[in-house]
Amino acid sequence: MRTSSPHHTDVFSHLPSLLMRELDSEPVAEVLDELVRAGWRPGQLRHRVGAEPAQGSVEKDAAHLLQLLRGLTEQTCPDAQHERDRLERERQRQWEREQAPEPATPEVRQARIEEIRAGLKGVPRRRAEPEPRTRPACNLCQGEGAYFVTRDVHLCKRCVDVLATGTARLRETG
Repeated sequence: MRTSSPHHTDVFSHLPSLLMRELDSEPVAEVLDELVRAGWRPGQLRHRVGAEPAQGSVEKDAAHLLQLLRGLTEQTCPDAQHERDRLERERQRQWEREQAPEPATPEVRQARIEEIRAGLKGVPRRRAEPEPRTRPACNLCQGEGAYFVTRDVHLCKRCVDVLATGTARLRETG
């Protein structure tokens, strides 16, 4: 079987063989070649041909498909349309980038933040630094009491060492 277009088998191979033979004509080959030159891929054409409903006879099916293919010559191929849409989106993004305002410098930004914060009500105030806690005085020598004995009695390390030797004793506090 000799086809008149190199794309004939790619586009019509899924159709019944009688219909495929009916479509193997010079007008169909010219339209197929024109569509492929315009950027249509055989798979895209195969999909559109396969989606068409049957017309009741091989001759009607062939005429309908030829009419469909001729209608596709008036349309833009999907790849070209996709590329055109992509370029348009890219131009739009570029235009938006050019029209966008310049970001503020860090100094201007910080000044504006301070201005906004100053205008807010209920801004938390900085807590005052707590005073360092001092240890109570040692009850024997008035040094810094490092050891807690009772609530009222604190001792420093030197005095604890002296008490440990047994040479000194605490008086009863009252």
